[in-house]
Amino acid sequence: MFKLKIKNLILLSSLILFLNSGCVKTTKSSEKNLEEVSSEKLKVNANDISQLKYTEFALSNLSEKSTEDWLKFQELQEEIEILKKGDLSFFKNEKAILQSFFKDLKVEIPKSLNINSILVRLSVLETTMFKLEGTSKINNVKKELLLNAIKEVLVAYSNVILQMNKKFEKDSQNIQKPN
Repeated sequence: MFKLKIKNLILLSSLILFLNSGCVKTTKSSEKNLEEVSSEKLKVNANDISQLKYTEFALSNLSEKSTEDWLKFQELQEEIEILKKGDLSFFKNEKAILQSFFKDLKVEIPKSLNINSILVRLSVLETTMFKLEGTSKINNVKKELLLNAIKEVLVAYSNVILQMNKKFEKDSQNIQKPN
């Protein structure tokens, strides 16, 4: 009878271990699925970005003509279009790459656009891009925070374009001063 109790106890222990290991596997797989679902919810896509409310300006003909040889600005335009698609790869690079990009952008600025009002807007854009770069590298960042940082970049970029357009609009006005 003692042997039967030990045998039953061993059998019962084995059964408990077997059931417990099954639960652990199920729990681990459930946790993995939850992480994947929450990770998907955190990802920003083109639809999320298109829902952002801000005023977007396009380059005027004069502004476009003045920036056609400004290669870093052309690259900036491409990166903004990529950002609008939800691709943050440009902002996940090292900070030094972004710093170098803006240094070159400001050095290569055409003389006609090298004025304080445009340089200030470029500095604001630079600051917002660094903020997005930092925000995008945070693990488990809230989607709203990331979208807000993206919106700030898009608004700053749009303000650069607006300022360029205003500059050429003002230059094209033929205002005569009284004698």
